[in-house]
Amino acid sequence: MIEIIEAAGLSIQDLGREGYQKYGVPVGGVMDRYSAIITNYLVGNDRNAPLLEFFMGELKLKFLKDSIFAVGANSEVRLNGEKIEAWKSHMGREGDTLEISMPKNGVYGYISFQGGIKCKKIFGSCSTYPQAGWGRYLRGGDKVEIQYSSKKMPERRELPEELIPKYEKEQIIRVILGPQREHFTEEGIRTFLSNKYIVTEESNRMGYRLEGAKIEHSEKGADIISDAIPLGSIQVPESGKPIIMLADHQTTGGYAKIGVVISADIPKVAQTPIGGKLKFKEVSVEEAQRIWKRKWNTLQNIKRYLNGEIRALRVKINDESLLAFVEEI
Repeated sequence: MIEIIEAAGLSIQDLGREGYQKYGVPVGGVMDRYSAIITNYLVGNDRNAPLLEFFMGELKLKFLKDSIFAVGANSEVRLNGEKIEAWKSHMGREGDTLEISMPKNGVYGYISFQGGIKCKKIFGSCSTYPQAGWGRYLRGGDKVEIQYSSKKMPERRELPEELIPKYEKEQIIRVILGPQREHFTEEGIRTFLSNKYIVTEESNRMGYRLEGAKIEHSEKGADIISDAIPLGSIQVPESGKPIIMLADHQTTGGYAKIGVVISADIPKVAQTPIGGKLKFKEVSVEEAQRIWKRKWNTLQNIKRYLNGEIRALRVKINDESLLAFVEEI
């Protein structure tokens, strides 16, 4: 068990409520799946184990029982005042105090505990979704119970430096154009792909509102008959300013969508701070699938490496300095 002493945007999350959107239930879950899954792997958990997600701000926690933990964030981390490494598993002893600074880059960070957080599941998920009354943000004085764990350190405790996610204030975001491409003029499409857009203060877990060059609609206009909204959909209302739909997005909407962010780049969007800039790049469905397959293989090989199933990793970086894939040696 742990006690929250100081909290900033702190909530319990997992990978969300998949399979219920047809009933109007948002998926929700962590904003950055890549970082969250790796943080769970660092303590030997399943990828979907409930963990803590924090947003900006500083945190202070106290261990009420011994627990193996890891912090997945580019933050300064201190245990009893002594600096320790993020992206590495550690033992927190009863009475120890953990302090985490605001991320130096990126927006969201994660804290995993071996065994995962004990919580009541709603529609198969522990993810906090206050809009429906499913949990709330944690605050000082709250206590969080940890599931039983073996107290055994993983075979390998640390993520290789090359694999640590590093998020910049300016990002290239790959998108698949459509599904309502006909609602935009060719000039509108060119505007969308050739300009940088700024993340505004109106952004939240539901979606990031962007400021920048106005995107021109065709004679079909900005409105459509409401249809499904996949994660990463980029709606463009009459204002001509795009909105990227993220973890807590509604299940349907009536604004035309100019494109959808590919799954592999959702974490890059989520980790862009207010004032950060996004530049969109068109890719094909086939290319998006190849990129996701490489990323999924990367996660699987990271898990195998941390579990001691493979001896070493070879990292290859593509021309955008993004992780392409990992190979065992």
